Amino acid sequence: MVDIIAPEVRDHDNDGVFEAAPEMFKLFWPDVRGSYFFRSRRAFLDFMRKCGGRIHYIPYGSRQTPPFALAGNWRSRADITALWHVKGEGAVKRKLVNTAACRSFDAGSEAFVTRPLGEYEAEEYARWGFEPVYEIVLLEKRMRRESVAPTALTGVEIIRYRKKYLNDVLDLDATAFDDFWRLDERTMEAVASTCRQNAFLLALGGGEVLGYAVGGVNGRFGYMQRLGIHALHQGKGVGGLLSSSLISALKALGATSVMVNTQRENSSALQLYRKLGFETLPDRRLIMRLTPTDTEQVI
Repeated sequence: MVDIIAPEVRDHDNDGVFEAAPEMFKLFWPDVRGSYFFRSRRAFLDFMRKCGGRIHYIPYGSRQTPPFALAGNWRSRADITALWHVKGEGAVKRKLVNTAACRSFDAGSEAFVTRPLGEYEAEEYARWGFEPVYEIVLLEKRMRRESVAPTALTGVEIIRYRKKYLNDVLDLDATAFDDFWRLDERTMEAVASTCRQNAFLLALGGGEVLGYAVGGVNGRFGYMQRLGIHALHQGKGVGGLLSSSLISALKALGATSVMVNTQRENSSALQLYRKLGFETLPDRRLIMRLTPTDTEQVI
């Protein structure tokens, strides 16, 4: 490991916190490796160079990676900055988060959000002026030995995703989710390759893509990563067909349990997952948000 001690960008309000130059990005990869969004070094470097990626660090003069905060665009939205990774504890962590937030606002961001946090960590951010903006419910389904075939839906065919359908899927996604949650091409590809083994299914009907489902398996643990149904075809059974088809695909890949999450206020999704045999877990996740008017509370 090369010593990371050379200052690149510094300001008086955040004395001692520097911003890494692009040629330094790869030095932070060992700590970022394996996180949800960055499954490969190529994806990480591509994000840093094209999606407003910034690394704010405090040089310690050792051969270990120093404490740092990695921030960048929330998906394709330059008006929202996300805190993707933090290495640091206590006052150091707070200083890094403060620096990343303040510099993102200086660059024009209207909001600074976290990834989904556990309740304990969310409380830490709340003390720094962050407020919860979304509550995420976690659900789990234990797989039974018997296999239940998905119920057929007249005129609807389930196929595996092919690249030629990318634009159709993205257009569909924009009808199914609000501005904050909808995916861009980069994030869609990241979601579809999150696990060691992945499954990406489409529901076709009448010559168009009605919905899609993405999931994956790590060892014996399966994950439903994304379910999107075109706004005009919601409530017609497409979501149930896609979900049950994806669960069967994950089981075939070796999953003995499947987890999924959704927002607390998404009652239709919660109803669907519980109908499919998912049970709500006691843990929950919170996405926290800071706006420019809140920064005076973060020291």
